[in-house]
Amino acid sequence: MTGPRVSVVTGASSGIGRGLALALARRGDLVLAVGRDAGRLAMLAEALAEAGPGAHRTLSLDVASEVDMGRLRAEVEALGRADLMIASAAVGRAAGAALPPATRDLPLADWQRMVDVNLHGVFLANAAVLPLMRAQGDGDIVNIGSSTTPHGLRGTPLAPAYSATKFALAAYGRALAEELAPEGVRVRTVFPGPVETPLIAGTMLDGPFGGRISEANFATALLGLIELGRDMAVPDPHLLPVPQRGRARKKA
Repeated sequence: MTGPRVSVVTGASSGIGRGLALALARRGDLVLAVGRDAGRLAMLAEALAEAGPGAHRTLSLDVASEVDMGRLRAEVEALGRADLMIASAAVGRAAGAALPPATRDLPLADWQRMVDVNLHGVFLANAAVLPLMRAQGDGDIVNIGSSTTPHGLRGTPLAPAYSATKFALAAYGRALAEELAPEGVRVRTVFPGPVETPLIAGTMLDGPFGGRISEANFATALLGLIELGRDMAVPDPHLLPVPQRGRARKKA
């Protein structure tokens, strides 16, 4: 391999994706950071330049748009390689809502948006790098799922759309992993508990876990898992916070 590794991160304008994009730049990768918020992407571009040398790119694209993900594919193919795709873009609740509504009150538009981003968006983002990875005979695709409880991915109250998309994502990832393994492309879904990000800011989603994972520690753990996974099977890894002393874990 000549030149830096090319890593693509969706959902990179904030939260898990932003932390991963910066960690990848620090280790020397050329990073393509995908997000929707132009202002946050501008700040990320400055942070990437400080984190590590390279012609990092920030792309204002919607993962739920087939046209936008076609643009992402063109950007990647212009570079001539794709070593890592991390699909972390996700929607957990309507903008401005402290809690999602009960299922009986959930608007179809909110349900559809979560399906479009959390499921269709992952499929489209993966598809943007697959031709190059298959041609290379090598590559890593990591899709960010969720451990909705301390016992793993389970249905939870007030989260029908989010839970449905994450269950579907888990099955999709397993199917894609089986399909691409003979071609040298490794696919895995990672199931984190609550990570300190805007997605859970102002919520009590970490209550059952008794704590939260820092963005930095999650990025370190995930990149380590990806390297281990090059010659070691790490099926369905769950990354959960250690309960903080003095915080009673609420029953899930």
